[in-house]
Amino acid sequence: MAEFSIREVTNMTEIRGIVEVQRQAWQMADLEVVATFEMKAVASFGTVLIAVDNTDKVIGFIYAFPYFPDMHYSHMMATLPEWQGRGVGFAMKKRHREIALKSEVKINKIVWTVDPLLTNNSYLNFSKLGGVCSTYYPDYYGDAGEVGIYNGIETDRFLLEWPINDERVERRMQDYHIDRINITTLLKRSPVLNSIHDDRFVEKNIEGNIGRFSVEVPANYQKLKDASLEIAKEWRLKFREICQSHFKSGWEIIDFHSFIIKGERRNYYEFTLKTNHG
Repeated sequence: MAEFSIREVTNMTEIRGIVEVQRQAWQMADLEVVATFEMKAVASFGTVLIAVDNTDKVIGFIYAFPYFPDMHYSHMMATLPEWQGRGVGFAMKKRHREIALKSEVKINKIVWTVDPLLTNNSYLNFSKLGGVCSTYYPDYYGDAGEVGIYNGIETDRFLLEWPINDERVERRMQDYHIDRINITTLLKRSPVLNSIHDDRFVEKNIEGNIGRFSVEVPANYQKLKDASLEIAKEWRLKFREICQSHFKSGWEIIDFHSFIIKGERRNYYEFTLKTNHG
Protein backbone atom coordinates (compact mmCIF):
# COMPACT_ATOMS: atom_id res chain seq x y z
CA MET A 1 0.00 0.00 0.00
CA ALA A 2 1.25 3.49 -0.87
CA GLU A 3 2.32 5.69 2.03
CA PHE A 4 0.12 8.56 0.84
CA SER A 5 -2.38 9.57 -1.82
CA ILE A 6 -3.30 12.82 -3.59
CA ARG A 7 -6.83 14.12 -4.18
CA GLU A 8 -8.79 17.32 -4.58
CA VAL A 9 -10.21 18.75 -1.37
CA THR A 10 -13.89 17.98 -0.76
CA ASN A 11 -14.93 19.19 2.70
CA MET A 12 -14.19 21.55 5.57
CA THR A 13 -12.57 18.84 7.70
CA GLU A 14 -9.89 18.43 5.04
CA ILE A 15 -9.47 22.20 4.80
CA ARG A 16 -8.95 22.41 8.57
CA GLY A 17 -6.20 19.85 8.08
CA ILE A 18 -4.56 22.23 5.60
CA VAL A 19 -4.53 24.94 8.28
CA GLU A 20 -2.59 22.63 10.59
CA VAL A 21 -0.03 21.91 7.85
CA GLN A 22 0.48 25.67 7.42
CA ARG A 23 1.10 26.10 11.15
CA GLN A 24 3.65 23.32 11.35
CA ALA A 25 5.46 23.76 8.03
CA TRP A 26 6.02 27.52 8.35
CA GLN A 27 5.67 28.01 12.12
CA MET A 28 2.79 30.38 11.41
CA ALA A 29 0.62 32.07 13.99
CA ASP A 30 -3.14 31.64 13.61
CA LEU A 31 -3.45 35.18 12.28
CA GLU A 32 -1.12 34.37 9.38
CA VAL A 33 -2.75 31.21 8.00
CA VAL A 34 -5.20 31.28 5.08
CA ALA A 35 -8.78 31.24 6.33
CA THR A 36 -10.79 28.03 5.91
CA PHE A 37 -13.73 29.76 4.21
CA GLU A 38 -11.39 31.39 1.68
CA MET A 39 -9.90 28.02 0.79
CA LYS A 40 -13.37 26.53 0.45
CA ALA A 41 -14.31 29.25 -2.05
CA VAL A 42 -11.11 28.81 -4.05
CA ALA A 43 -11.65 25.04 -4.14
CA SER A 44 -14.81 25.66 -6.19
CA PHE A 45 -13.06 27.74 -8.86
CA GLY A 46 -9.35 26.95 -8.52
CA THR A 47 -7.30 23.96 -7.44
CA VAL A 48 -6.90 22.84 -3.83
CA LEU A 49 -5.12 19.50 -3.55
CA ILE A 50 -4.33 17.52 -0.43
CA ALA A 51 -1.98 14.66 0.32
CA VAL A 52 -3.26 12.26 2.97
CA ASP A 53 -1.58 9.37 4.76
CA ASN A 54 -3.10 5.93 5.26
CA THR A 55 -5.18 7.18 8.21
CA ASP A 56 -6.62 9.98 6.01
CA LYS A 57 -4.69 12.66 7.90
CA VAL A 58 -3.77 15.68 5.78
CA ILE A 59 0.02 15.76 5.39
CA GLY A 60 0.39 18.27 2.55
CA PHE A 61 -1.49 20.60 0.24
CA ILE A 62 -1.43 22.82 -2.85
CA TYR A 63 -3.55 25.98 -2.95
CA ALA A 64 -3.84 27.44 -6.48
CA PHE A 65 -6.15 29.51 -8.65
CA PRO A 66 -6.47 30.60 -12.30
CA TYR A 67 -4.20 33.37 -13.54
CA PHE A 68 -5.70 34.42 -16.85
CA PRO A 69 -5.44 33.94 -19.73
CA ASP A 70 -3.40 30.71 -19.75
CA MET A 71 -1.78 30.17 -16.34
CA HIS A 72 -2.36 28.84 -12.86
CA TYR A 73 -0.88 30.61 -9.86
CA SER A 74 0.11 28.12 -7.16
CA HIS A 75 -0.07 30.36 -4.12
CA MET A 76 0.94 27.82 -1.47
CA MET A 77 2.37 24.34 -1.16
CA ALA A 78 3.60 22.65 1.99
CA THR A 79 4.02 19.30 3.69
CA LEU A 80 4.28 18.41 7.35
CA PRO A 81 7.93 18.47 8.51
CA GLU A 82 8.06 14.71 9.06
CA TRP A 83 6.91 14.10 5.47
CA GLN A 84 9.35 16.45 3.77
CA GLY A 85 11.86 14.80 1.44
CA ARG A 86 9.59 11.77 0.86
CA GLY A 87 8.18 12.63 -2.56
CA VAL A 88 4.95 14.27 -1.40
CA GLY A 89 5.67 17.65 -3.00
CA PHE A 90 6.62 16.09 -6.34
CA ALA A 91 3.47 13.94 -6.34
CA MET A 92 1.25 16.95 -5.62
CA LYS A 93 2.88 19.04 -8.36
CA LYS A 94 2.55 16.17 -10.82
CA ARG A 95 -1.16 15.88 -10.01
CA HIS A 96 -1.62 19.66 -10.36
CA ARG A 97 -0.04 19.48 -13.82
CA GLU A 98 -2.38 16.64 -14.82
CA ILE A 99 -5.40 18.72 -13.76
CA ALA A 100 -4.12 21.80 -15.62
CA LEU A 101 -3.48 19.83 -18.82
CA LYS A 102 -7.08 18.57 -18.78
CA SER A 103 -8.55 22.05 -18.24
CA GLU A 104 -11.18 23.28 -20.71
CA VAL A 105 -9.11 26.46 -21.01
CA LYS A 106 -5.63 25.66 -22.35
CA ILE A 107 -3.10 26.15 -19.55
CA ASN A 108 0.50 26.66 -20.68
CA LYS A 109 2.20 27.54 -17.45
CA ILE A 110 1.95 27.20 -13.67
CA VAL A 111 3.80 29.85 -11.67
CA TRP A 112 4.59 30.30 -7.99
CA THR A 113 6.97 32.11 -5.68
CA VAL A 114 9.71 30.38 -3.72
CA ASP A 115 12.58 31.42 -1.46
CA PRO A 116 15.78 31.35 -3.57
CA LEU A 117 17.99 30.14 -0.72
CA LEU A 118 15.85 27.32 0.70
CA THR A 119 17.47 24.74 -1.52
CA ASN A 120 15.31 21.76 -0.59
CA ASN A 121 12.63 23.63 -2.56
CA SER A 122 15.10 24.34 -5.38
CA TYR A 123 15.81 20.66 -5.92
CA LEU A 124 12.10 20.01 -6.37
CA ASN A 125 11.30 23.08 -8.46
CA PHE A 126 14.25 23.07 -10.85
CA SER A 127 15.85 19.62 -10.77
CA LYS A 128 12.74 17.44 -10.59
CA LEU A 129 10.02 19.57 -12.16
CA GLY A 130 12.08 21.40 -14.80
CA GLY A 131 11.04 24.90 -13.76
CA VAL A 132 12.88 28.06 -14.83
CA CYS A 133 13.19 31.54 -13.34
CA SER A 134 14.00 35.02 -14.64
CA THR A 135 12.10 37.17 -12.12
CA TYR A 136 13.27 38.12 -8.62
CA TYR A 137 11.12 39.86 -6.01
CA PRO A 138 13.08 41.48 -3.16
CA ASP A 139 11.39 41.31 0.26
CA TYR A 140 8.17 40.07 -1.35
CA TYR A 141 6.10 39.76 1.84
CA GLY A 142 7.78 42.53 3.80
CA ASP A 143 8.71 42.21 7.46
CA ALA A 144 7.85 38.75 8.75
CA GLY A 145 8.13 39.99 12.33
CA GLU A 146 9.24 37.57 15.00
CA VAL A 147 7.03 34.73 13.82
CA GLY A 148 8.01 31.86 11.58
CA ILE A 149 11.11 30.71 9.73
CA TYR A 150 11.78 34.16 8.20
CA ASN A 151 12.30 35.97 11.48
CA GLY A 152 15.05 38.55 10.89
CA ILE A 153 15.45 37.89 7.14
CA GLU A 154 13.94 39.75 4.20
CA THR A 155 11.41 37.61 2.36
CA ASP A 156 12.93 37.53 -1.15
CA ARG A 157 11.29 35.30 -3.74
CA PHE A 158 11.83 33.82 -7.16
CA LEU A 159 8.84 33.80 -9.48
CA LEU A 160 9.23 30.27 -10.74
CA GLU A 161 7.71 29.37 -14.12
CA TRP A 162 6.72 25.82 -14.97
CA PRO A 163 5.94 25.49 -18.71
CA ILE A 164 3.85 22.36 -18.35
CA ASN A 165 3.60 21.60 -22.09
CA ASP A 166 7.35 21.71 -22.74
CA GLU A 167 9.13 18.56 -23.86
CA ARG A 168 11.78 19.12 -21.18
CA VAL A 169 9.14 19.14 -18.44
CA GLU A 170 7.43 16.05 -19.83
CA ARG A 171 10.79 14.27 -19.89
CA ARG A 172 11.37 15.01 -16.23
CA MET A 173 7.86 13.90 -15.32
CA GLN A 174 8.77 10.51 -16.75
CA ASP A 175 12.20 10.36 -15.10
CA TYR A 176 13.67 13.41 -13.39
CA HIS A 177 17.09 11.73 -13.20
CA ILE A 178 17.40 11.77 -16.99
CA ASP A 179 19.08 15.19 -17.19
CA ARG A 180 21.26 14.81 -14.10
CA ILE A 181 24.97 15.51 -14.51
CA ASN A 182 28.05 15.17 -12.31
CA ILE A 183 30.15 17.99 -10.89
CA THR A 184 32.83 17.58 -13.58
CA THR A 185 30.31 18.16 -16.36
CA LEU A 186 28.80 21.14 -14.56
CA LEU A 187 32.16 22.85 -14.06
CA LYS A 188 33.08 22.24 -17.70
CA ARG A 189 29.93 23.73 -19.20
CA SER A 190 29.05 26.31 -16.50
CA PRO A 191 32.02 27.94 -14.74
CA VAL A 192 31.28 28.82 -11.12
CA LEU A 193 31.05 32.52 -10.24
CA ASN A 194 32.07 32.05 -6.61
CA SER A 195 33.30 29.81 -3.84
CA ILE A 196 32.20 29.59 -0.20
CA HIS A 197 34.75 30.15 2.57
CA ASP A 198 33.80 30.18 6.25
CA ASP A 199 30.16 30.24 5.10
CA ARG A 200 30.69 33.49 3.17
CA PHE A 201 30.40 34.28 -0.54
CA VAL A 202 33.81 34.67 -2.25
CA GLU A 203 33.72 35.95 -5.83
CA LYS A 204 35.87 34.38 -8.56
CA ASN A 205 36.90 35.71 -11.95
CA ILE A 206 35.35 34.09 -15.02
CA GLU A 207 37.19 34.80 -18.26
CA GLY A 208 35.87 34.90 -21.81
CA ASN A 209 32.40 34.94 -23.30
CA ILE A 210 30.17 32.34 -21.73
CA GLY A 211 26.64 31.16 -22.38
CA ARG A 212 26.24 29.54 -18.98
CA PHE A 213 27.57 29.97 -15.46
CA SER A 214 26.81 28.65 -11.99
CA VAL A 215 26.53 30.14 -8.51
CA GLU A 216 27.21 28.07 -5.42
CA VAL A 217 24.76 28.70 -2.56
CA PRO A 218 24.71 27.48 1.06
CA ALA A 219 23.89 23.84 1.62
CA ASN A 220 21.49 24.67 4.46
CA TYR A 221 20.44 28.31 4.61
CA GLN A 222 18.13 27.85 7.59
CA LYS A 223 20.94 26.28 9.61
CA LEU A 224 23.27 29.10 8.52
CA LYS A 225 20.68 31.68 9.61
CA ASP A 226 20.38 30.05 13.03
CA ALA A 227 24.18 30.12 13.41
CA SER A 228 24.80 33.66 12.07
CA LEU A 229 22.04 36.07 11.14
CA GLU A 230 24.69 38.48 9.84
CA ILE A 231 26.08 36.01 7.28
CA ALA A 232 22.57 34.93 6.29
CA LYS A 233 21.70 38.56 5.55
CA GLU A 234 24.90 38.94 3.49
CA TRP A 235 23.88 35.95 1.38
CA ARG A 236 20.39 37.31 0.88
CA LEU A 237 21.68 40.62 -0.44
CA LYS A 238 24.50 39.17 -2.55
CA PHE A 239 22.37 36.56 -4.27
CA ARG A 240 19.66 39.17 -4.84
CA GLU A 241 22.22 41.40 -6.56
CA ILE A 242 23.45 38.56 -8.81
CA CYS A 243 19.97 37.49 -9.84
CA GLN A 244 18.54 40.94 -10.48
CA SER A 245 21.52 42.14 -12.52
CA HIS A 246 21.66 39.00 -14.68
CA PHE A 247 17.91 38.65 -15.14
CA LYS A 248 17.83 42.22 -16.46
CA SER A 249 20.57 41.26 -18.94
CA GLY A 250 18.65 38.34 -20.43
CA TRP A 251 19.79 35.47 -18.23
CA GLU A 252 17.60 32.92 -16.46
CA ILE A 253 18.08 30.07 -14.02
CA ILE A 254 17.63 26.84 -15.93
CA ASP A 255 18.59 24.22 -13.35
CA PHE A 256 19.75 23.40 -9.84
CA HIS A 257 22.42 20.83 -9.00
CA SER A 258 23.24 19.23 -5.66
CA PHE A 259 26.27 17.03 -5.04
CA ILE A 260 28.07 15.34 -2.18
CA ILE A 261 31.75 16.30 -2.52
CA LYS A 262 34.24 15.00 0.03
CA GLY A 263 31.40 14.29 2.41
CA GLU A 264 29.83 17.74 2.14
CA ARG A 265 26.66 18.90 0.39
CA ARG A 266 27.34 21.43 -2.40
CA ASN A 267 24.52 23.26 -4.18
CA TYR A 268 24.65 25.20 -7.47
CA TYR A 269 22.19 27.25 -9.50
CA GLU A 270 22.89 27.14 -13.23
CA PHE A 271 22.23 30.29 -15.27
CA THR A 272 21.93 30.47 -19.05
CA LEU A 273 21.16 33.14 -21.61
CA LYS A 274 17.56 32.77 -22.73
CA THR A 275 18.73 32.24 -26.31
CA ASN A 276 20.45 29.08 -25.05
CA HIS A 277 17.34 27.76 -23.31
CA GLY A 278 16.64 24.11 -24.00
